[in-house]
Amino acid sequence: MSIPQAARAGYSEPEMSSLPTGLARLKTCWWDEDRLTESLDLGLATERDTLEQAFRLVHDQYVARGYMAPCPSGRRLSLHNALPSTRVFVARSGGRVVGTVTLIPDSPLGLPMSEIYGDELQALRDSGRRLAEASALVIDPEFKRIGMAILMRLIRTMVVYAAQTAGLEDLCIAINPHHAALYRKAFDFETIGTIKQYGKVNGAPAIALRLDLGLVRLVIRELEDEHPGLAAVYGFLFGPEACHEVRDRISVDLEQEPFPREHFEYFFRQHPVWLGASAAERAHIVSHYDGRLADEPEPTLVDHILNFGTPELPVLTLAPAS
Repeated sequence: MSIPQAARAGYSEPEMSSLPTGLARLKTCWWDEDRLTESLDLGLATERDTLEQAFRLVHDQYVARGYMAPCPSGRRLSLHNALPSTRVFVARSGGRVVGTVTLIPDSPLGLPMSEIYGDELQALRDSGRRLAEASALVIDPEFKRIGMAILMRLIRTMVVYAAQTAGLEDLCIAINPHHAALYRKAFDFETIGTIKQYGKVNGAPAIALRLDLGLVRLVIRELEDEHPGLAAVYGFLFGPEACHEVRDRISVDLEQEPFPREHFEYFFRQHPVWLGASAAERAHIVSHYDGRLADEPEPTLVDHILNFGTPELPVLTLAPAS
């Protein structure tokens, strides 16, 4: 791909040469429209029922793959899901969640993959880059026939949001090494960490990849300028019509609060990830929610949230915001 000189600002020649080149070799059925893909509804999960479906889909697929033991709640939750900045993207068919992926911006909690790739992520932070992690990507096995089409559309929605709406600079992911070639080929992810055993998925192997979202923004600008000679799949992923559709849908979805206090209480009350959180983690999460905790006169926010959901104390709830 030939990039105009003006668009090269901030990127060296090696970086410019890493613009996606593998997309033309992808199967066209992954982006061709048909009756099933046309009916897909992609956007943010903001309603409780949609989040419930997404968390249960991840749980069931992780259990089936041996990535986790069954949880009594039937939901796969990360402590990062309690942060209002986390975004859960879903693909729906007839109101049913058939695919989901979660975007977790960096925060004082770190990123989930910091457990095994802390040094690699810190090196990116030290260079001043704004990070996020893609996590919990699953497709409903009953939609296997169009599974890759769903995956491509989900990742496109997340990447366009991360690059254009959130203004992030690096999208990181820890995935099974068997899937790494697809991410490199389709979206130009690059390897940033060696294969390691990942405790968060029952010790399954993982490899760390990174997508430079600045290069994605370059591709989007090239397509807006109608740069000649680009493969058709570029238009599917990052063409003006596709990007406008994603941005418009996300803008509508964000008119609702993605994860209000009511969702926080509903999903995390007595959930193992909350019960196992440290005092500092709980205090940080609660700092994002307005109001105070009820049940006692003039309670201090941190003192009471630290005991939220612990077995030996009554379950506390957030008082209405003033």
